[in-house]
Amino acid sequence: MASTTGGGRPADTHGPGVRLPPPIMVAGVMALAWGLDQLWSVQIGPPAPGLGGMVIFLALALCGWALIALVRAGNDPRPDKPDEALVEAGPFRFSRNPIYLGFLLGATGLALSWGTLWGWLGVVATHALLDRLVIAREETYLAARFGAAYEAYRGRVRRWM
Repeated sequence: MASTTGGGRPADTHGPGVRLPPPIMVAGVMALAWGLDQLWSVQIGPPAPGLGGMVIFLALALCGWALIALVRAGNDPRPDKPDEALVEAGPFRFSRNPIYLGFLLGATGLALSWGTLWGWLGVVATHALLDRLVIAREETYLAARFGAAYEAYRGRVRRWM
């Protein structure tokens, strides 16, 4: 007989199956963009380090707020760990993925600071990787883990914003 969580749901000892930690994924993409920019810089706008820095600050603040909400709900924020609760508080009221939105904002801040094609291509690649390799898996996992409660939440709150 399968064990259950407090709500009668089957206990799940596995998370959504995300193998590469998303912060490493994002850092790798943006490091590659930076490296390509060092080899062949293609300026497409003026560098805006002040604006980029503000966007990065907002990204860090959003990630921190989301992490606090996850931990308060009893969840381990690592995407390879099972969730104990469906979190709908804090920034999760506005975005189903505020941490990944923060990562995308951070990449955008770097692109703004550099003003180069490679930075913006890094933002596009970051979005695609997070959306397809991480969020899609997490959504499948959360739908199986929390059922109707997750589907209702999914109907109320957008994926990104």
